[in-house]
Amino acid sequence: MEWSDLQVFLAAVRAGSYTAAGRHLKINRTTVGRRIDALETALGMSLFDESPLGPVPTRAGMRLLVAANAMEREAIGLLDELGVPQHVTAPIRIAGSAAFTDEFLPELLTFRSENANCQIELLGDLDPLDAVTHRRADLAIAMVTKPPLHLSGVRVATLSQARYARRDSSSDLPPLGWGYEFDAALPGGHWASANPVGEAAETAGLVTFNTWPQLKKAVLSGFGSAVLWCFSGDAEPSLRRMAPPDPRHDCPLWLVHRAKTPPSADLNKLITFLQRALGARLAPGQRDT
Repeated sequence: MEWSDLQVFLAAVRAGSYTAAGRHLKINRTTVGRRIDALETALGMSLFDESPLGPVPTRAGMRLLVAANAMEREAIGLLDELGVPQHVTAPIRIAGSAAFTDEFLPELLTFRSENANCQIELLGDLDPLDAVTHRRADLAIAMVTKPPLHLSGVRVATLSQARYARRDSSSDLPPLGWGYEFDAALPGGHWASANPVGEAAETAGLVTFNTWPQLKKAVLSGFGSAVLWCFSGDAEPSLRRMAPPDPRHDCPLWLVHRAKTPPSADLNKLITFLQRALGARLAPGQRDT
């Protein structure tokens, strides 16, 4: 059994397909399949079953995954200790609720400056839990009460919301709402209902938006007023709170990953960093109106 074959196996599990693994490893899909076949032949057992979400490890594959992950962690730790330069690894794919990841670019920039070998890719998925479940993303920055059982994560903070408008605007600015695409991707969330959504917003004749960056930029531009996350709205000098936060729209913020796939060393490093950095940024009490 070759360590290089185990690296291919790890990449296939984490990426969710032979094609994506090949792209990360800079080899073609056929080579990934051949290396996995060689590993299965050497072990005398099947390592993957097919599922609607792509290849998933068998029971033997899960056992090998845990061992290979530990071996990788030890190897990376040893190279770090010896000061040996390491190759750039596959990007860590990150999705956030309603494309919320833009809010945390300063923290991600700090992480990248401290971990140059860790590549990051920000995705545009509106539902980060779906992106992680279907292996389009490795990490979700998600506003959910609690992750589903097939996912695992750490709770970072509880976020509050309030209505904001431009400080120099009139008091009769129209409210803004969420669009149908947002409603289809994130239906029924109590935090999302802070602004009119989908059909309700259309019936009220509101201008609607489908991502957090769009909605926030519209408020900053004086397009209307909207309920925003307080930590973000309070940080904008040009915005004013129009009312106190409504606790009915509070929501925990989670860092979520797949439960049955041990995070890579890089992903573990990023989760630990974000838990600390975002916790420090979001923990302080939010200002009064």
